[in-house]
Amino acid sequence: MVDEASSGGDFRPFAVQCVSCQSRLKVSNPSLIGTIVNCPKCNSFVQIDPPENTAGATQPTPPRVTLGDESIGSEAMTEAGMSVGNLPSDLPGDSAADPGPLVAPPLADGSSFAADDEYASGSSLDSDADLNASSSGVDPNELYQARRSGTSKSVAMWIVGSLLSVTLLAGLFLWFRQPDSTAGLPVADLGPTADTSNEPTDPIQANDPEVAPIADGNEPTATEDSTSTDDEPSDDPAETADGDAVSDGVTDPVVPNLTGVPNDLMPRSPLDGPPAVLGRDQPSEGPVAQPLANDPATDVVTELPPEFAQFQILLDMPGQAPDATPMSEAPVLEDVVLDIAAEEFVDPMLIATPPEEVDIETALKMRLAISTKGYPLSDLILFLGEATLIPIQLDWVSMDLAGTDLRQLVATDAKGWTTMGQLLGSAARSAGLKIETEEDRLTLTLPMEVLQSKTETLVDLDDFGTERGSAETLLNQLNAAIELEPRDALHLRCLTTESLRRMRQHPSTLDDDVMTRWTAAYSHQPTEVLVDDGLPPAWKVLSRGKTGPQLDTAIAMAGLLRRTSRANDATCIINWTDAQRRRLSPGQLVMAYAGEAGNEVTAGDMLGRTLDPIGLQIREVDSSHWWVGTSATYDRLPVVVRSEPLGPRRDDVLNRIRESARLVGGGLAIEHDPVSDGFLAVMPRFLYRQLPKIIGPEL
Repeated sequence: MVDEASSGGDFRPFAVQCVSCQSRLKVSNPSLIGTIVNCPKCNSFVQIDPPENTAGATQPTPPRVTLGDESIGSEAMTEAGMSVGNLPSDLPGDSAADPGPLVAPPLADGSSFAADDEYASGSSLDSDADLNASSSGVDPNELYQARRSGTSKSVAMWIVGSLLSVTLLAGLFLWFRQPDSTAGLPVADLGPTADTSNEPTDPIQANDPEVAPIADGNEPTATEDSTSTDDEPSDDPAETADGDAVSDGVTDPVVPNLTGVPNDLMPRSPLDGPPAVLGRDQPSEGPVAQPLANDPATDVVTELPPEFAQFQILLDMPGQAPDATPMSEAPVLEDVVLDIAAEEFVDPMLIATPPEEVDIETALKMRLAISTKGYPLSDLILFLGEATLIPIQLDWVSMDLAGTDLRQLVATDAKGWTTMGQLLGSAARSAGLKIETEEDRLTLTLPMEVLQSKTETLVDLDDFGTERGSAETLLNQLNAAIELEPRDALHLRCLTTESLRRMRQHPSTLDDDVMTRWTAAYSHQPTEVLVDDGLPPAWKVLSRGKTGPQLDTAIAMAGLLRRTSRANDATCIINWTDAQRRRLSPGQLVMAYAGEAGNEVTAGDMLGRTLDPIGLQIREVDSSHWWVGTSATYDRLPVVVRSEPLGPRRDDVLNRIRESARLVGGGLAIEHDPVSDGFLAVMPRFLYRQLPKIIGPEL
């Protein structure tokens, strides 16, 4: 295999390795020794050093080519070919002290090489024509074109690699975003795992045992092949400059690991939310834990124990403003927006601090010495409540209908020391009342038989004459529409009968002051203000009155109300149903502010500031009666309403009132009186207040 014509002596082909792509190239022309050639694989420069057995042979002197730009060659040329140790030592004019300008050996064409497979299979060497062509000098234009071609390929490889990397990252991101459907399941056998080492992955080299790298002391092994990194553009080893040379060190593109770490151990994207729970959101196939048939179902807490039931409202505190009353959407009647009744609301802090429970029987055994010739009934009730801490309720409606004055003087019939119970009993007998004991309070009312006898003339219809039949029919229909207790039903019968008398212009049998407190005569005279705001409340919030001198010590709530009402010649009635829901005790101490000399406040302002934290109001029923309760209770207090003649719009008026009551959820009983052409109704006070805008501008 010696080519005497080419070598001019004893020459055998040998192999060199490209430092850029690690391809092994065969040198078949001796004239290439000591020159720099282009690698047919990566187009990089390769220094052809003589083999060890031909080191002493005469080498042809290459022409001197001065490089004007050091960036012509690749990094491999700079590191290997341009090193001082690899430069020819026998160049004329060279010396150890002054090596002179850099001189590059002549470049040769890649056709003078052959791949290792040709060398291994004993193929013939290149022809003399190739030798002569390769031994000629290098044209600078050809050198520039070779460099430009290699740079363009490197840039193209870098762009393609960047696009592939971005595509791969996008695919991995979408894959991580998908729901984990294999968490908790065994990993399926996907076959042989991909090799993640640095060994060559060329299918020909890996599978064909006849093609093997030439290994000697100076040649790198397969495990030492360099791989490209992400921060450096890598040349694709699969592309070749021409078909005369083939490399055995080609590496395939990196492929993702198909198995890798199990999916349930892979990190999840923060956008995926909480990780999946085994047995809850896993696929249907595969084992999923099922509850046992005999496991008891989880009990739902439906009610609290009795000792904690009073604190249940604490769980329904309305958001950011616990003291605000709940808001509801206003109903609409055609183009009219209707107001609803005030909502009942109790501050949770009041429920959390209830007053002490009072033993009524024990409290009434307290003894005191009192001497009086007579004491107003309403004031005595407030005094006894303050002393015993027992709420005492007055049946105001029954006493009004029976003609019993709340401020009548009652005798005590006590000499010296007496008990609270004896004092209260004497006052009740003196006013013709009886005491009803409830669990947490006392009530003073008229016996039922006494009330019936005193209201007999009110419910009698003899004075209607020939209209008795129609009056009885109308009153029966109206009273049957409302289900009430016997005492309350008697109250309603008395008030509706007296209202019908006044509608039909018969002589009245009940005092006007009493009728003003519990009934109303509606006269339709709408104005712009009445249509927008409604009628003013019949019981206005107290805004006037005298306070008396400023106290320098705390006083019980019942004592403050009694003292202030007496200073204004009025009687104060407390609705203890509202007060007890707000944990108000008659003996609760308060410190009221009455103002300073020259800057006094009114009784309404003083009592309003005192009662407002508890959620109570004080209203002026008339000039001689005050009422303490909540706005929700006042809005729902029933009132008997009688109207003027309706005229041709009677059906429309009745329908609008009925529809309004249905929208606002208020109880209503209404009947048309054919004799007077008016309506007689029982409705809550908040609905009565809106009659001007319900009925409309004109009847």
